[in-house]
Amino acid sequence: MGDISICVDEVRRVATKMSDVAPDLSQLRDFSVADQPDLSLAVAEFVGCMNDCTAERQRGVDALVTGLREVADMFESMDADAQADVRALGAVEGWTVE
Repeated sequence: MGDISICVDEVRRVATKMSDVAPDLSQLRDFSVADQPDLSLAVAEFVGCMNDCTAERQRGVDALVTGLREVADMFESMDADAQADVRALGAVEGWTVE
């Protein structure tokens, strides 16, 4: 397995772009067809399904954006910890770390 190389700034940019493409559809409204109760019910069920799909897609996008931001935070934290460890070791050994 090869090394994984990521750019934390790029992960953050992707998260921001993903939140921009989130579905921006307002809820579809129910309507009825005069003298056609079965058709009105079918349309209402379809509209409800479409609204659920939009909400599910929005939750998926939100979860992806949150996950990307958490990954970026994790890598920044690991990088900061690694740099601190190297500096601490350098101080003990008398190295100059730049």
